[in-house]
Amino acid sequence: MNNNKAFINTFLIVLGAFLVISLTWAGYNSSTKTLTLSKAEPHNFKDTEAKGPMMVSDSELDPDADLNEVVDLAVKNMRKGKESGDMNLAMNEGVMKLLAVVKKDSNHINALKYLGLFALESGQIEKAEKRFKKLLLLQPENQEYKTTLQEIREELEHKH
Repeated sequence: MNNNKAFINTFLIVLGAFLVISLTWAGYNSSTKTLTLSKAEPHNFKDTEAKGPMMVSDSELDPDADLNEVVDLAVKNMRKGKESGDMNLAMNEGVMKLLAVVKKDSNHINALKYLGLFALESGQIEKAEKRFKKLLLLQPENQEYKTTLQEIREELEHKH
């Protein structure tokens, strides 16, 4: 009887591991790499759920794009989207554009800063900490980054 239970438990663990690996692999190999967001409350977006789930998709930049201009437009789109409740504009033309800038230039100060601030605003404290650590490595004398990182770390201490 105990051997039977052990076999069943082992089988279930192996099956579970196989499913996790398979689904993870399928997600990484997806040609669209989209994410469905259904709750927008923490971002103060209005009527998002009434319109149905929103699709977020990877953003690509033109090879000759001016990264500073892309960041400026992305930040405007994030603000405009948040004010109007247009989550699609804020995410696809805001956050995803910032991520594309960081993909092209992993040390782009303004893109990292706004991604860090958005992570803070959306409750992704660990992500925000990572962004502000990098900003401080790039600009060790920046008092704003030091203060923000200290506040993030205090919040993380209170969480744990």
